[in-house]
Amino acid sequence: GTEKCPFKGGCPKLSAYVIIMKVIFVTNSTTVFGGGSKALVNMLNGLMEKGIEPLVIFPDTDGLCLQFKLRGIPTKILNYRIAVYPSTKSIRDLFLFLPRLIGRILLNHFAYLHLSDIVREFKPDLIHTNVSVIDIGYKTAVKFGIPHVWHIREYGDLDFKFYHYYNRNYFLRRLKRINSYSICITKDIQRYNQLLTHPNSRVIYDGVLSENMSFFRNDKSSYFLFAGRLEVNKGIAGLLSAYADFRKKRPDSPMRLKIAGDTKIKSYSDFLHSESDRLGITPYVDFLGMRRDVLDLMANTYLMVVPSPSEGFGFITAEAMFRGALVLGRDTAGTKEQFDNGLELTGSEIGLRYHSHDELVRYMCDVADHGIASYFPMIHKAQQVVRSLYSSERHVEQVYDFYKYILNK
Repeated sequence: GTEKCPFKGGCPKLSAYVIIMKVIFVTNSTTVFGGGSKALVNMLNGLMEKGIEPLVIFPDTDGLCLQFKLRGIPTKILNYRIAVYPSTKSIRDLFLFLPRLIGRILLNHFAYLHLSDIVREFKPDLIHTNVSVIDIGYKTAVKFGIPHVWHIREYGDLDFKFYHYYNRNYFLRRLKRINSYSICITKDIQRYNQLLTHPNSRVIYDGVLSENMSFFRNDKSSYFLFAGRLEVNKGIAGLLSAYADFRKKRPDSPMRLKIAGDTKIKSYSDFLHSESDRLGITPYVDFLGMRRDVLDLMANTYLMVVPSPSEGFGFITAEAMFRGALVLGRDTAGTKEQFDNGLELTGSEIGLRYHSHDELVRYMCDVADHGIASYFPMIHKAQQVVRSLYSSERHVEQVYDFYKYILNK
């Protein structure tokens, strides 16, 4: 493949490690750039050093699957889908709802049967599913009486409009069954899934970057930055509207808006470009597409904007803080929890919170007017917090300790 290896220090071979535990990891995607995929890479890198022998299940052969094969990590390809109801956004969707649902159920059933064969051969100590909307790992673990770990990275319905079948209560009961365990990436996701007091649930924040990847530069460039997938739930349309109002208030400002990210939904990409035209800001907006230098873009930006209303964790938020960016984020969900953690640890804010369109515009104006240097103390405190809470080293230790707790019960 042409993808750059995502693992720090290149791609050491699996044979370099002493095996003490065998784990099957079930993924939902082979994308290299998503937060869940980055967290999986960081987690797997550290767990292998601790003696975990992985076998990673992918739904296709692209991206991460190619990278894992380069390392000699055992992989299997199964044809499966997320265990949620098909979309009903259009009349066509409604017409195709039943055949899509039946097709999805059948695909997942055959994948479950194939995964059962894999379990018989590999004999894992546990199965770890990297998201909450894939259930073939859970069903297979129940069949063989081995522990299953749900890695709950999303709200599901609130952020992606995913609705578990048969219903949400059925999913919640699954989370609490014997031999069912969960890792929630925020306290709020744990609360949302009614797991706050459940003994088999842990809050383990994602491992974003290694502690030694913290970086700061004081000569910032004149642009605001959005980075992430171009999806409706990321709040990009609202950001474009706010930036348009910013330009009306500060027409001579050199601040551009850079949008780093891509989407498989061409209609939404076209919509964002048309919105930029309609708002009259196209000359000041750079649609960069998917970039490999996002960490550098974060280090250089004047302001990182996170407008998503229902961010599960906010991987981008923590990444930006690691790289010395000032973060302006919507005060909701995972973004709020990161701000709250910082406030609790340091006694002061580690980012700029906004609650409304007007507040977002005002903060853009304030940062442009006052200059980035006045926010350096906030940036440095943010870096202290993310190094403490969201390092890949801390994440690996917590997941490994949870595995030991599960297997020693």
